[in-house]
Amino acid sequence: MGYELHVTRAAEYYESEEHPIALDEWLAYAERSPTLTQGGWIWWDEDRHPFYVFTCGDGSVVSLTWFEGAIEIKGHFDGDAYREFGGLAEDFQASLQGDDGERYTPSGALPPSH
Repeated sequence: MGYELHVTRAAEYYESEEHPIALDEWLAYAERSPTLTQGGWIWWDEDRHPFYVFTCGDGSVVSLTWFEGAIEIKGHFDGDAYREFGGLAEDFQASLQGDDGERYTPSGALPPSH
């Protein structure tokens, strides 16, 4: 699956700044996670943020970054999105959402709510 996923506390990922995952909360989580490795730095406007890499069950490597209150997951993998990243979303008491608004749950993908 080559697609962007979002871990967000908002009803829609593009509203993540209204119900954010704080940057320091994300960084503390990422640094203590045994499955994430810092992969380098990315610039957003004037700020530099680390990005992290994760190796999926199929061997694919994806990147995770924080952007405007959400955790963005980018890359290509062939596995089940919830199986790969559902635990991450649950750890943040957030949802896992795709670019088209679908939500990934243990029972599968749910269509957009709008």
